[in-house]
Formats: sequence, C-alpha cells, structure tokens
Amino acid sequence: MRALALRPLWICLLVALVARLVFAFCLFPIFQQRWHLREDGDGYGLIAQTIREGHYDDVTRGPVYPVFVAVAGSPVMVKFLQALLDTGTCGLLYLMTRRNWKAAALWAVYPFAIWRVAFISKEVVLTTLLVSYVGVQLLALRNGKIWAWLAAGGILALVNLCKPTFLAWPLAVLGLAFLHRVPFSRVAALLTGMVVVIAPWTWRNEVVTNGAFLPVATERGGVTTFIGNYQPTLGLWEGPGKPIWLQAVEEIKLQHASASVVELDHIYYAAAWKEIIHDPVKATKICLRKCVRFWCLGAKRREEYSSVIIQLTYLAAMALGLRRRWPWNLEVVLMLSLIVYVMLIHALTYADLRFSVYVMPFVCVLASGMFQTTERNTELTAVAAR
Repeated sequence: MRALALRPLWICLLVALVARLVFAFCLFPIFQQRWHLREDGDGYGLIAQTIREGHYDDVTRGPVYPVFVAVAGSPVMVKFLQALLDTGTCGLLYLMTRRNWKAAALWAVYPFAIWRVAFISKEVVLTTLLVSYVGVQLLALRNGKIWAWLAAGGILALVNLCKPTFLAWPLAVLGLAFLHRVPFSRVAALLTGMVVVIAPWTWRNEVVTNGAFLPVATERGGVTTFIGNYQPTLGLWEGPGKPIWLQAVEEIKLQHASASVVELDHIYYAAAWKEIIHDPVKATKICLRKCVRFWCLGAKRREEYSSVIIQLTYLAAMALGLRRRWPWNLEVVLMLSLIVYVMLIHALTYADLRFSVYVMPFVCVLASGMFQTTERNTELTAVAAR
C-alpha cells in the first residue's frame, strides 16, 4: 500500500528529471545557437576558477553558487547537478505539503524551471535552498521547537549567502509572529541561526575590502537598481534605450573612478533614489510595470505570448487554490507573504521573469489547493504559539 501511495511522487520525479536532462543536453544547444544565448552570462565560471586557484576575493556575488560551480568542475556537471537538485525540489514540495503530489507535479512540468537548469546561474540552487528553508520554517511553526527555528535561521542564512535579497525577510516573519501570537523567542532563535552562519562571511568581506561593511555581497544591486529605475528608459534592460542607460552608468563610474566596488554600489543606489524623487509619479508607474514584468516578461521578451500564458495559468491556479483554502492558516500566509516580499523587492529594484522562478514552487503549493475541498485548519496557529 505504501509503495502504491508513493507511485505519483516517483512519476513526478521521473518526469522532472527526464525533462530537465533532455532540455539541458539536447534542446538547449538548439535554442542557444538560434538566440545567441550565453549559458554563463553572470561570469560564475571565472569566480569559480579563482576559488580553485586559491585567490577568491570577489565581493560581487554570494559564495554559495560560485562554490557549487567550483566543486562541480565543468558546465556539464553543473547542469547535471542542477537537474538533480531541481528534481529534488519536487520531493521537497511533496513533503512540505504533507504528501500532496499535485504540487510536485506542477513544479515538475513548469517550463521556466526546466529552462533555468541549462544555465550557469544561481536560480536552481537558490530555489532548492528557499524551498528547504520554507519547509523547515513550516516545521518550526508546527512544533514550536527552538531547534527548528534555529535550523530555519541557518538555512535562511544559506539562502542569503546565495542571494542576499532575503536579509530583511526576518522582519516579515516578526510581523507574522506578532499577528499570530508566536513567542518572540522563536523569532530570536531564527535571527540567531541566521547571524551565526552569515557572520564569518561578513568578517571575510571586511578583510577583503579593507574595512567595508558588507554582510554578503553587492550582487551588483546598486547598478541594477539604477537601471531598473532609470526614467528615460522606463527601467528596461533591453531595447532601443539600452545605449542611453549604458552611457549613464558609465558616466557615474567615470565621475567616481577612485571608488571601491562597495562604494560604487552605494553611489548607484543613491543615483537610483534621485531618479525616484525626480518624478515620483513616473517612478510609481515604472514600479507597477515591474510588477508585471516580474511575473510575465524576460529582459529580451522572447516568446512573449507563451510566457504570459504560462505564468497567468499558474497564477490563476494559485488564485483558485487560495479561494478554496480560505480562511488561510499561518502556513498559507507565510508562503503568500514570501511571494509578495520577493515581488516587491524586484519592483523597487529591477524585475525580470527569471526572478520569479524561485518563488514559483510556492505558487505551485498554493495552486495545489484547487484540487482540495475547503479546509478550515486553525491548529497550526495554536501549535506555533506554544
């Protein structure tokens, strides 16, 4: 009976793995030639090489993914391991949803998850880490144990060491804890686990940069935020306005030629803020457009209609699932809050469909609720409040 119950999961895992391997090694080379795609557009291969050579001093990227690439050794192995990790994400979703194979199935066939496996970019590893964090965070909410909250903090630290977008996420957890009467000691444990893991890397950055405070990495956040809020080009990365923002970026760089990498990052953030306050109404319109781009449009807007249809289908399924789950328990609120948090971060900085990929597993979880009857589960809040 147990083997029979697990059959849907094994089918999901098999479909996910085969789809990702076939695309990465058979179909991607065709798209790469047709669209002139760069499999390592962010330069992780070069950073990984400095790790192998023993002079790793980069502060523009978090350490998790460069170390992953360095350990893998070759692009082929990176893609193979990413296919395994992304398949493993299906299993994590199955466990997170208390053995609901439908959430795993939605992720197994999600086209943009399959697409990202073929690139040397952090999205796959980040997605697996983020799903792992949410899974442990939900466990902590269910059993209320300090050790679970500490573990959640440690995994959240790894998420931030991959991409520091989530450094402010504990504030959202604090707000949810207050609203649902979860003891503050649990949130303190989350923060403790996070700080303990991140602190050694922050100290390393201070040494490398000769005293600059940099918790994880710049991630080129300043310049991308400036580009995403540059009003003459409406915050677009590609298109006819690209030479205009390239010139603006270069002018700022030349004006501060002696600035360090960290200082220049701060300068770009300041320039982005000037763009916003120059015309707040236009900045608000750009921000709203970025909310749409976050879900539906890539930078180069390839296969635009297909992207919109796929994303709207998943979002519509999530909306139906949320309707059937009403009233929402703390688990649902946590995942929905995380989705909104990531969307708002990119609406304020720079938005692209690729950045929605690592919250799409939670869209799949919430969408799986459309196959269920309406549940009124209030036990979670009571357990988490103990």
